[in-house]
Amino acid sequence: MTETNTAPKPARPSAPAHSILASMLMPDEKIVHQVSISSGIYWKGLTMLVVAILVMLKAFVLGCFLLLVAGIILLVAHMTKYFLLLAATDKRILVRSGIINLDVIQMRYSKIESVELAWTIMGQLLGYASVVISGTGQRVTIIPYVADAIKFREKMTQILLDKDEMLEHAASSD
Repeated sequence: MTETNTAPKPARPSAPAHSILASMLMPDEKIVHQVSISSGIYWKGLTMLVVAILVMLKAFVLGCFLLLVAGIILLVAHMTKYFLLLAATDKRILVRSGIINLDVIQMRYSKIESVELAWTIMGQLLGYASVVISGTGQRVTIIPYVADAIKFREKMTQILLDKDEMLEHAASSD
């Protein structure tokens, strides 16, 4: 008897995110891994939409207002999914987030202390996690709604271990 894998497949990175990432690369820099942002990002807006429709049956004006709020939440989620970017190259990690206040973070691997994952209950149900990257000093970057967070952490762990081994080997050969 064969086993079937029922785990949801992560979404692929969007074409705009990939083109934005390509414009951020240095010459001779290659993408090692680019994360996908989960469609679970829409759960709050969809929940508000259902609530708005149910309220509309009893209180039409309030329901219309909640419908407007649901639309705004869905629009913000869509824009966040469009602009949020997390990628690892062979030289650094690139993070791009924000809609109005755009934040672009570039961290060299030598400045990264850890890559951790944080799951909420909804994240566990919908298959996404937040990636928490701790850098040297007080720098902590949180990237929410990452669909393939475990794979990203595995890639980062391998890259960081390889860099540590290279440094140890260079230090021992001196």
